[in-house]
Amino acid sequence: MGLPKLNDVPKYSITIPSTGKKVKYRPYLVKEEKVLLMAVESQDTRTAIEAVMDTIKSCVYDKVDFDSLTTFDIEYLFTQIRSKSAGETARLGMKCKGCDQLNDVVIKLDELKINMPKVKKNHKLNDDVSIELRYPPYTVLTEYDFEDDTPNSVRSFQLAGKCVSAVIYDDERTSNQDITEDEMQEFLESMTTEQFKIISSFVEAMPKLSHTLIFDCESCEHHNEIVIEGMQSFF
Repeated sequence: MGLPKLNDVPKYSITIPSTGKKVKYRPYLVKEEKVLLMAVESQDTRTAIEAVMDTIKSCVYDKVDFDSLTTFDIEYLFTQIRSKSAGETARLGMKCKGCDQLNDVVIKLDELKINMPKVKKNHKLNDDVSIELRYPPYTVLTEYDFEDDTPNSVRSFQLAGKCVSAVIYDDERTSNQDITEDEMQEFLESMTTEQFKIISSFVEAMPKLSHTLIFDCESCEHHNEIVIEGMQSFF
């Protein structure tokens, strides 16, 4: 006789921020939580990213092009899946800006939102050349070696290249997939400061998983408003 099925797993709906597509998902189970814990214990950034992505793929029922999801899509989806799996609130230790006292602050994970700004994605660089911009897919993160000593300025330059989805010249459109990293770097380096600012401004305005924590310090009663960003900040 086989073992019984313990639970009927509930289904929830969520909207993917970058596409507006609504999908169904379930909480993660012990088998997925085990993989996540092992990834965290490994202290390897790439392993953690892959574990989070594998968890999302397992929990989302609908057909989704996961490789095209952005970093903020992944952060939002995982945070909401986690809220239905391990509790809809998280307790964070936050330092008071007035006295540095550590305060226990509770945040409701299901209230987190991604604000999608209206941005222009097609830009003319001159009379002959235009570019199309995109929010880079999360897979960009798996390409980086997080343990090396690459300066942040170099990573920012690399990220700028990933945000160029296509270059249009003489009515011919060349997709990012058909441009080598060396060709993209040479293209970016040939820009004027004003031309490159178009891309850097796009990167700076990229949506993020963020929330403003508002609390009065338990010790000095200083009123704090602290913005936290990124998935790791909420756990």
